[in-house]
Amino acid sequence: MQIHSALPFFKAYFVSWIITYLLASIFHTQRVLHELAELDVVISLADRVSTTLDDIIGLLPKYGSAIALALLIAQLVAVIITRRRAHVAPWTCLAGAIAMLVMLLAMQPIMNVTLIAGAREASGIALQCLAGAIGGMLFASLYGYFQSKQLRQE
Repeated sequence: MQIHSALPFFKAYFVSWIITYLLASIFHTQRVLHELAELDVVISLADRVSTTLDDIIGLLPKYGSAIALALLIAQLVAVIITRRRAHVAPWTCLAGAIAMLVMLLAMQPIMNVTLIAGAREASGIALQCLAGAIGGMLFASLYGYFQSKQLRQE
């Protein structure tokens, strides 16, 4: 793959990573706050927003990096698999979800801790996988757009 032909991939990847990370972080925070609310802890809207923003910033170095690596591998594999196929979106969507699942499952034995408290239960893991699937769907849309834009310019 030449640098020029890789640009659509990396542009789409970067935007999809940002969105996946934001969704995953928001889902994590809201799951944790939901669990606290289940214990009758009163959480105001202002506290929800503040905590969400703090988590978006605070989780970025470790969780953001882990998501970036997982999505990079997953989307590269998805693009290679679908190189000659017309329908890329189902594959990139699945790749994003699987990337999140594998990353979450790998964190426990590697770090000996569940880094993402919002993903300790099946519903939390499902939300993290949903973030990856949405990111994968966005990747497919943007990748197609950037490829066609590049072809028009040549």
